[in-house]
Amino acid sequence: MTLFHRRAMLREMTAVPQSPRDQFHNQQAFETCVATALQVLAAVEFAPALHHTQPTRETLLAFSVELDRHAGDIAALAGERFLDLPALGQGWYERLVAERDEPLPAAYHALHSVAYLGLDGGTTTATLLSAVAYALRVLAQREGRLCH
Repeated sequence: MTLFHRRAMLREMTAVPQSPRDQFHNQQAFETCVATALQVLAAVEFAPALHHTQPTRETLLAFSVELDRHAGDIAALAGERFLDLPALGQGWYERLVAERDEPLPAAYHALHSVAYLGLDGGTTTATLLSAVAYALRVLAQREGRLCH
């Protein structure tokens, strides 16, 4: 069970608002998630130019699962535990690629929005984080080497 999930369950079970300590830990977990997602996207984009190894399909797929899990935790903190975030994320992804026909720019755009909205963005933040996860799945399914 993740920190987000434990905190959300505890908050739902009690009438006590989140303590500043809980808020601080949730914010740290959120910032780590955003920074790690940015590193994964940057690895897909820049690894070939820097002669580094790109993330494997398996790594991208596994990371997308974790992003969806974190998106669920964020939604739970906002009181929306039962949203179909992968479907909502796919919907946002499809809107983003309508204007940006590549998954990498769409993922960056969604991640920038996640960083801007923060935890206070609630379900919108969760949905956009899930859109990043969906973009990673699209990248992972591409034929040949992953590159920008």
